[in-house]
Order: sequence, then C-alpha cells, then structure tokens
Amino acid sequence: MSQAMDPALLGLESQAKPSSVPRQRLRRYFLLALAVIFAALTILYTATWMYYVRLQTRVELGIETEYHRTTQALNIVKVQPGSPAEQTGLAVGDNVVAINGQTFAHAGPDLFNRTWLRGRPGDTITLTVQRPGQTRALQLSATFRTRPDPNGLAKRIAAQIIGSYPVIFLVVGLAVLFMRLEDRNAWLLALSFAGFIAASSLPPSFVIIDPALHKFMQAYRGVMVSMITPLFYFFFAVFPEPSAIERRAAWLKWALLLLGILFAIPGMSVGEPRLPAALARWMPGVELRIPLIFVYSTGTLALVSLAMNAIAAPTPEAKRKLRVILWGTMLGVEPVLVVRGISDFRHWPVPFWLDFANILMLVLFPLSFAYAVVKHRVLEIPVLLRRSARYLLVKQGFVVFVLLLALALNVVAAMSLSRMFHPQPALAMSLGTSFGLLLAWVSAPQLRRGTERIDRAFFRGAYDARKVLQDLAQRVRRVNNKEELAPILYEHLQMALHPSSLAIYLKNSGDSLQAAILKQPGPQEIPLYFPELGGDFTRGEPVEITPHMAHSLVISDLVVLRPDCIAPVLGRSGELMGLFVLGMRLSEEPYSSEDKLLLGSVASQAGVALENIHLAESMAERLEADRRTAREMQIAREVQKKLLPQETPQLKTLDYCGACVQARAVGGDYYDFLDLGSWRVGLALADIAGKGISGALLMANLQASLRSQYALAGEDLSRLLLAVNRLFFKNTESNHYATMFFGLYDDSTCKFAYVNCGHNAPLLLRSGNTVERLEATATVMGLFEQWSCTVAEAQLAPGDILVLYTDGITEAANPDGEEFGEERLLNLLQTNRDLPATDLLKKVLTEVQQFSPGEQGDDLTLIVARVEQWWRRKRY
Repeated sequence: MSQAMDPALLGLESQAKPSSVPRQRLRRYFLLALAVIFAALTILYTATWMYYVRLQTRVELGIETEYHRTTQALNIVKVQPGSPAEQTGLAVGDNVVAINGQTFAHAGPDLFNRTWLRGRPGDTITLTVQRPGQTRALQLSATFRTRPDPNGLAKRIAAQIIGSYPVIFLVVGLAVLFMRLEDRNAWLLALSFAGFIAASSLPPSFVIIDPALHKFMQAYRGVMVSMITPLFYFFFAVFPEPSAIERRAAWLKWALLLLGILFAIPGMSVGEPRLPAALARWMPGVELRIPLIFVYSTGTLALVSLAMNAIAAPTPEAKRKLRVILWGTMLGVEPVLVVRGISDFRHWPVPFWLDFANILMLVLFPLSFAYAVVKHRVLEIPVLLRRSARYLLVKQGFVVFVLLLALALNVVAAMSLSRMFHPQPALAMSLGTSFGLLLAWVSAPQLRRGTERIDRAFFRGAYDARKVLQDLAQRVRRVNNKEELAPILYEHLQMALHPSSLAIYLKNSGDSLQAAILKQPGPQEIPLYFPELGGDFTRGEPVEITPHMAHSLVISDLVVLRPDCIAPVLGRSGELMGLFVLGMRLSEEPYSSEDKLLLGSVASQAGVALENIHLAESMAERLEADRRTAREMQIAREVQKKLLPQETPQLKTLDYCGACVQARAVGGDYYDFLDLGSWRVGLALADIAGKGISGALLMANLQASLRSQYALAGEDLSRLLLAVNRLFFKNTESNHYATMFFGLYDDSTCKFAYVNCGHNAPLLLRSGNTVERLEATATVMGLFEQWSCTVAEAQLAPGDILVLYTDGITEAANPDGEEFGEERLLNLLQTNRDLPATDLLKKVLTEVQQFSPGEQGDDLTLIVARVEQWWRRKRY
C-alpha cells in the first residue's frame, strides 16, 4: 500500500490502550494470528467458489429433464433428434430411476449433475429407465458427446467477470485489516466484506466437491450470510462517530449481532440463515422467511446509519470520504438488495444480464472504500465525476477511440472482404485488420485536435493550469540567476494550482535549503535531506503529505506552512537543488495526478536551470580564484626570485654562474653565492623534499637559516652547517628535509673546502680530462636533530670545471621514459668545456629541455664554475 494510505483519517483508529508494552505485544500477536486464520479461511472460500463457479458440464446426451421428488426419478421432457439419447432409444415420458446402478432414491437429486460434471466425451453410462405402460425397467447404455457452449462471447466474458467479483472485496478487506489489526472498525469492515464474498449462492458444480470441503463451504457461507448485515450495521453505527440511532439505542447493534449468531448456528449445515429447529417448529410456513426479513431489514438500517453519518461527519475531510462511501454503497449495494430481495421473496429468477449489471455496480462499494482509504484527501462527488470524465475523454480518449475504431473497421472490412476472399478467410481478416489500423492512424491527428478542443471547452480550469505549467517549464530553461528564477516559479505555480500557501526553497552554498520566497511565517532554512519521504521523492516525483508524515523529524519543520504537497527540485545527478512546498488548494481539491506530473516537470526543469546557474557561479568563482591564485603565485615567484642571488661576488680566478628553472611558478630548489670576504665565496645548492608552494616555503626557510649564519663559514664550515641543520630541524615538520652542497672557495689559494649533505655528487672536470665526484660527507639536513658533518677539501687548478646540479637535470626524461643521466651530462660538459661558464650553463639547460620536451617534471638548478689564470679574467 502507498504512503498515502491512512485509515485513521477514516476514523479507523485503534480502540485499545494496553497497560504495558509486553501485554500490547502479546495482544498484537494474538490479533495477528486471528487475522491470518481469518484471511486463510476467506481466501480458501473465495478460491474454491471462483473455481467451481467456472466449472461447467462438458458433455450431454441430448435430453431435457425434470426431477420429480414424489417419484424420485428424472422425467425426460425432450429428446433431440440424432442425439445419443435418441440413438440409445430414450423417449419423451421415460423416467430415469438410476444411473450406473445408483438410484435417485439413494443418491439424491444431485446424481444427475454429478454424473454429467464428471463425464467426458466418449464415456458410456447405463441408465435404468421406467417406461410408462411397462412393468419391467429398461437398461440402456448411452455415450456422452461434447456439449456445445450455448453462450456467446459477450456472455462468456460477463460470466468471467461475475465469477471474479469476490477478489476486490478480498483485497480491500484484508488490506485494511492488516493495516489496523488493533482497530475494531477494521475487523468489522473485513468481516462485512467477507459476507459480501459469501453472498452468492454455491454453484451447482458443488455436487462433486470433496465432502469435507463442502461442509466447510456451507459452514462459512451460513455464518457470513447470517452476519453480513448485522456487521454492516455495526460498522456504520459507530463509524467514524456514533450515528443518531446508535446514540439513542446503543444496545441495538449487539442485539442484531446476537440474532445473526442465532441464525448462523443452524445455518452452518445448509449454507443459509436458518431459524433454530425449536423455533422453526413453532412457525411452520414462515421459518424460511424470517431469516430473510432479518437480513434485508438490518441491511436497510445499516444504509440509514451510513447516510446519517455522512451528514453529521465531524470534519469536512471525513464528510467527503463518507459521501464517497455513501454513493458507492447506494449505487453498489442498494440495487443488489432490491433485486435479491424480490428474487428471494417472490422466487423470481434473476435474468443473467441484470445479475451482471448488479455485480458491476456492486464493485463500486469496495472501490469507494479503497479510494477513501488510499487517498489522503478525496474529491467531492461532482469533482470526482468531472475528473473521471476528463480522464476518459481527454487523457485516454485517443487510445480508446483508436482501439474501438480499429476494431469496428476490422469487423466491417473483414465481413466485406470475406465475400471476395471466401476460400481464404484468414487473408480477409488480415486485410480488414490492416485497413482498420491504417484508417485509425490516419485519423489520429484530427482526434488529438478534437481532444484538445474538448479539454479547452469543457475542462477549462484544468486546461489552463496545464498550459500555464507547460509555459513555465519552457521559461525556466532561459533563466540565468536564482533571483530571477524564484519569482517566475512563484507566479506561475500560484496562477496554475491556486495553493493556499506556497514556499520556494533553493539550495545555498552549504548543506541546507534557503527560503527564496516565503510570504507566510515559516523556517528560513531547512535541512537538505528528507529520508522520511521515500523513493518517490528521491526520483523527483511530488509527494502528497499525510498527517502521519507531518510528524516526521524533518517535515515537522514545515508544519507551520501546512504542506499538502512537496515537490523536490533535483539536478541531473539526482542532487536536491530546491523544494516547492504547496499548501492545500483554495478549492480544497487534492492535487491530481496530472497536476503532480506537470509540477514534477516544472521542478525537473528548475533543477536543471539551478544546476546550470550553480555551475556558472562556480565557474565564475573558480576563474576569479584562479586569477587571484595566479596573481599570488606571480608575487610568490617574484619573491622567491629575490631569494636567489641577484649578483655574483667578483673573484680573480673563478668564472662562475648559476640558474634555477622551476617546474612550477615556485619551487623547492635553491642555490646561492655568499660573499665571505677576503676573496672567499660560498657556493650553496640545495634540493628541498617537495615541490610547489610547500617546497618554496621550505626553501625560504633554509635560505633564511643559511643567510643568518653564513658568517660562521669563514671560521668553521662545520659549525655553520650544524647551526643551519638545527634551525631547519626546529622550524619544519619531522618529514621535511633537504639535500645540500656547500663549498667554500678561496680565491687566493684556489682551495675548495666543501660539505656534501646527501646531495648529488658535483662533477669536477680536471684540465687533463679526468673527472672527480665530490661525494657525500654528511647526511641530509633537517631530518635529524643530532647531526654531524665532515669537511672535505679539493685543490683546484686553472682549467678545472666544477658543476653543481640537482636531480632535475639528470632525471629529466624523454617521451620514451629514458632519463638524461649523468653520463650524458658529463659528455656534454667535456664536449663544450672551452665555453665560458655562462655559455656552458645555457648549453646544458638547452640540451636538457630539448631532450625532455613538454611539461617539466622537476626544477632544473645548476651552478657552473671555471678556474682560470687571474690575468685572463676579463671581469677583474
């Protein structure tokens, strides 16, 4: 059952107030067990009745008979010419006293039906016949033939419908019962509907049923038919409020129930209400009429109670529901009571088609209950009829018309063409069908225009609402901002649906919905999640809000708005982008399925528009953020560039230079030239563990540590680096470190003292083409607080070239994944060793960048120093 089902709105509220939780649970289990037993018995009765009512005799002998109770024989009144009966020798006036050795006196009048129902074409039976004027009985053997179906197609279909009417009573009755197990009214309704199921007589085919099952069917029917109208009266005497009769005579319902039980007990053996045997003996001749009078008078009293309750219902909503039930009962039950009453009291056989019409009308009774229970807010009868007519004429008119037109043209064309294709009826039928479908298809455009005119002429309000919402769905697509979207939605929804209140919430930048339009008191902000509304809501379908839902955790925030329908606004990915909260319509009519469909369409378009608006805003914010970031990165790049040496201290014997090509706007490589005085200079090159902003910050930290302490280098190089390591360790996280090479060149002696802190070994190319590598003399900096280093020394000579580099040079990879490598670097340096330091540095960087085109993977940092005779230095 759907979420909208709320029997409490019908007055189906629990009567019990258990004193404790265990007792309440025990009571519920007991009621559940009773409900399961009742449901099982009712389903068994319904299924059995529906099976046997369809069980028909398939054979015949070609005779018509009358059973005479006085003679206990079957009198033959007609014999069909050429039938098996005529061939056997049976004649009009013969009396069949036994079939297959079983006499009617012993087996009863049902012997004939049992034999015929069990027979199959070709079976042979033996008839014992007493012929007038003869003292000796005749033994005649006759063979069954197939009995032609005397009913046409229409009657067969009608018979199937009649045989299926209990289903709707069963479904509605048990559904309400299991929804409200502890509600007395639910039990009364279910039992009353079970009585309607049992109201039809047991079919003739029951003569072949299993004896035990036959007893059950008779007992069930005897009880239910006896109790149907007392239960019917009981229900409407107290539902939803006590009726005027109940207020004046509360004892009456109990008295009628006791009388029903009084008729039910003896009726269990015959399947009909009966007087107890003791009373029946005192009322000869009327013992069968008294139960009938009781049943029909009690049913009439129940209708009167229903009418009184429909007039005096406590709330407008309950009044509308009761009016629907009243009309369903009056149209469905009253004709049946009248026709069946005439039949029972006057022994008038009900014509088949009248019985069929009664059954069709009877279905309105449980349907009215189902509609009143399922729908949270029901329509007034005129509105319900108007909407139903519009549904048939406008929404489904096209389909119905095309099917009827195709069927009619098929029949006409097939009959006409059958004369032309008499030997080939299948071809005539195919041509007729094709012609009918073709003509229906051709007429489809005119029919659509016709249904449009009907909708505009006779259902103007619904037509206008549909047009307004369709126009809104188109306009929403062209909106560019939320400030413009909300008023358009509000204006059109008000114009189309006329809600008593309307609030529009749209998603803000956080995890909540903000009121875009709220013209009545209500929350300005609501959560973004509504798990209580279930699957329909998450699929973007509007949800009708029942009083039961209104008490949920999230919906309770909206109670002040008195919501009747909530429509989610979903984006393409299913994300909730907004919410339409609609109050009850000013006409108090519920929102129709078409209203919800169009409302869902508008919400869907609004969701796409909102998603586009949010995307555009996000892109604008991203562009602005990117612009600011780019500007900040440019500033950072300029700042970091200032941290690198802006000039090189002049030396007599050393031609040197450095460069850093960063992979990003800022990087973590660092080189520096420190003027230590006395013709000494410090060469520093470091590679920070990290790139981008983080690497740049660590590089700045290392640079500051080194610059603040470098005066110590002239006195004690190891002391300088110990101080730098201590500062770098304290000012960075434990997982941050740097490799660094620091060398001290003395211009007067050409001696080069250095410490290699875990860095790539610099290359020293001697003038004689030998190569030395200045290997590590200490571990990396900043990783350990307890740290030490060893100072190494190299004597440089004119013509020597010293190259310091980071791993970005040697690990630069080409598109094939091959690295530039130290060997290629060394060959490049040897080939171009005669170039000045600046040109040699540019050559190396150019070769590396050409070897590894595209996006640079790491910073490229390089220092090149050439030792020369002092008198050859042009810059000295």
